[in-house]
Amino acid sequence: MSKHNKPKPPEHVASQADSGSPQPSPVDGQREYEFNSSQNEVINQLANAMMWVRIPLMVSGLMQGMIAAGLAFRIPQDGAHIIGALGYGLGAVLSFVLASWLFKAASSFTRVTTTSGQDISYLMGGLKNLGSWFDLLAFFVKLYLALLAVLLVLMLIGLVTGAFRGPEALPTAV
Repeated sequence: MSKHNKPKPPEHVASQADSGSPQPSPVDGQREYEFNSSQNEVINQLANAMMWVRIPLMVSGLMQGMIAAGLAFRIPQDGAHIIGALGYGLGAVLSFVLASWLFKAASSFTRVTTTSGQDISYLMGGLKNLGSWFDLLAFFVKLYLALLAVLLVLMLIGLVTGAFRGPEALPTAV
């Protein structure tokens, strides 16, 4: 973009530039864009929604952890409980990891709206954590779809081979 077509920054950023002390970005040393109040409101609403979503994730993780612990105590009586304990334990860990990424992203988004001078840096930090959250979620959606495909193939094989027929009626003596 040429110097003639360069967009003007918002007034509150221009006043910082006029004062001779532009806010440096930790990444590239250039002054960062500062969001206005209506843009901050949109970002703040997103941050608040993310904070709310992490609470049920944490509760879910806590409950799954308690179930995993309860099943772990049952393993000596029935070794099959190890599968449930591991499954619920993994679910608890994943819930806490997802809640942690949401908290970090929401905190970064909140800093965008409550500080000045580093809006883009905080926004990028929030987007990075949100990206990690969706990467993990996308992995599990893909895994779920792959398992559904395997189940569908097994069901079709069973239908074609007749594996789903009921037991043959036994001849009755008359």
